[in-house]
Amino acid sequence: MRKILLQIFIFSVLFIVTFAINRILMQNSFIPTGLISDKNEIFLMYLLGVFHDIRFLSAAFLPFLLCGFLSLIFSNIKINNKLVIYSKNFYFIFSSVYIIVLSCLCIGFSYAKYYYYEIYKTKFDIFMFTLKDDNTKTILSIIYHDYPILKILALMLIFGVFVFFLNLKILNLKLKPVNLRLFPLIALNLILIIVYVIALRGPFKHVAINVQNYSFSEYSVVNDTMLNPIMAFSWALKQYKEEAALKVITPLKAQELKEKLFDYLHQSPINLKAEKNHPSVFVNLMESFGLNLADFTNTEHNFLGSLDKHFKQDFLFKRFLSSSNGTIPSFANLFFVSPFSNISTSKFQKTYLDLTPIAVYKKAGYKVIFVSAGNGSWQNIKNYLSILGVDEIIDENILMKEYNGAKDSENGYGIADEFLYKKVYDLLQKNPHKTLIIALTISNHPPYKIPQNDLPKLQNIPQTLLNMLPYEKDKQDNIIKAYTYANNEFGKFLDKVKQSPFKNSVIIAATGDHRVREMSIDLNSQKAFAYSVPFYLYIPKDLQDDIYYDKDRVGSHKDIFPTLYALSLNNVKYLSVGGRNMLARPSDEKLEFGINDAVWIDKKGIYSGGKGYYFESNDTLKDMNKAFNLDVYTKDFDKFYRELNLYQLAERLGISK
Repeated sequence: MRKILLQIFIFSVLFIVTFAINRILMQNSFIPTGLISDKNEIFLMYLLGVFHDIRFLSAAFLPFLLCGFLSLIFSNIKINNKLVIYSKNFYFIFSSVYIIVLSCLCIGFSYAKYYYYEIYKTKFDIFMFTLKDDNTKTILSIIYHDYPILKILALMLIFGVFVFFLNLKILNLKLKPVNLRLFPLIALNLILIIVYVIALRGPFKHVAINVQNYSFSEYSVVNDTMLNPIMAFSWALKQYKEEAALKVITPLKAQELKEKLFDYLHQSPINLKAEKNHPSVFVNLMESFGLNLADFTNTEHNFLGSLDKHFKQDFLFKRFLSSSNGTIPSFANLFFVSPFSNISTSKFQKTYLDLTPIAVYKKAGYKVIFVSAGNGSWQNIKNYLSILGVDEIIDENILMKEYNGAKDSENGYGIADEFLYKKVYDLLQKNPHKTLIIALTISNHPPYKIPQNDLPKLQNIPQTLLNMLPYEKDKQDNIIKAYTYANNEFGKFLDKVKQSPFKNSVIIAATGDHRVREMSIDLNSQKAFAYSVPFYLYIPKDLQDDIYYDKDRVGSHKDIFPTLYALSLNNVKYLSVGGRNMLARPSDEKLEFGINDAVWIDKKGIYSGGKGYYFESNDTLKDMNKAFNLDVYTKDFDKFYRELNLYQLAERLGISK
């Protein structure tokens, strides 16, 4: 029993040190110097981190503790010597294999936690499980080439060998026998059980550290750094399974939330011009089209390329958030009005979903076409869009057959954006009326394979920008070039459209699926800005009827289709959870907000981590890191919004209670 307790103690300390090193590396890389004025907060991050590690390790070593109690029981029973030897040999093999596996998990998850935060700026979340339905071969290639996989594997091997010999050393220790009377023996074991239960649960609220109350700091990076990586992964897995089951509120609670927040069924305004012209609509969801990099564009460095002039000529909202921070979650929110990002690969993948933008336009007599520079099998999107009624689906396979050079540009995720725009132009030329085209670009996604032609000059890049990117020069160049290329190609496409015969019959909308994820976040000023994407609109003069344009109005993806319905359709029923026409005068202050998975905003400020923060000014999403207290409505808004959003999806799927 004593050797087993010694095993648990020594290996727990060893693994706690491993997790502490991970926190030190994350602190040095992701927590800016001077961000935390109270040094006790950093100390608390490490202290609570140790408690979280203890929770995990106490659960992990439960099999050892059980073996210890069994050995204690059988030590007082006469057993055949051969059986004793077999038992010891079995325990040695079992404990050695178990420790080696556990050591590899601790090392592997620590590295994964670090690099996942580097890319996504968050702890492990359910987005990671969408990768199983992604391009596995390409993902593995990216991981192999961009991250020190061989070094990690070598470290895991060395660490595994070390813990094996350490375990052998512990089990071969010669300990003096201790004979205790029955009462002291029972008392000591009861104390051991109590201590172990406390280790599993924690003696007070924050030491429990569960997914509901792990946040102790106003800075998410501090909270995320504190967490044990394997525990955080288990939370994400549990949430993924729960979301797959779609546990929703009752109809009675949903009605209460509608009265408190807003209803989600609406009617677009009467639009006789749209009824007469039936303009085609092109909605372009652009990969990693975040404003966090565009913010560095100036006369010397134009990271928008040809798109820059169109941003100045047309309608543009920059105080705007993506709905989520991954491609498929944003795609699902935008085109399916689904907060359940895995709907296209879930058990509902063959269930028709009404009141999507696809359904709204189909009912209005529109043809719907999906064009992707990627593969139609991604996230089962081709099959699911067919279920929803999309008339034509065009992916990289079709584009590679139609356009010379497309195949050569393939990067594992798809082909260069320029070929997608060629196809969209051809489609609009053939279908200038009554057609909705949905597009998904790829070029601004690693592994970057960027055509070098026609790129604006990219020299003397500002050091402030380089400081926010990975330190490797090649990565920095690729990120900037890919971003600029993608924007430049969209700008060239707009140039061509505005000179075309159908320029007065098409409406073009564009936004980003999420931020430029490789860029770091300045938590002193970018709590919302880091997640900002543009909402761009080209609207022919003939279709601009009763337009109210406030470029500094806040919004998010939820507002895109309500705006497009008002511009292109006449008096149609539609669904949107809090969305409104961004080009109409405000009619309900409760709808004047934008929401992302990480943060939400309204005219007053930014809401994150249970606090509000004032904007730096009324024309930006940057903040002053100056907090204000929340009223009851804003404090509960995020929770209520997500409950109502999930309910409307369950209602449409026919599974609401």
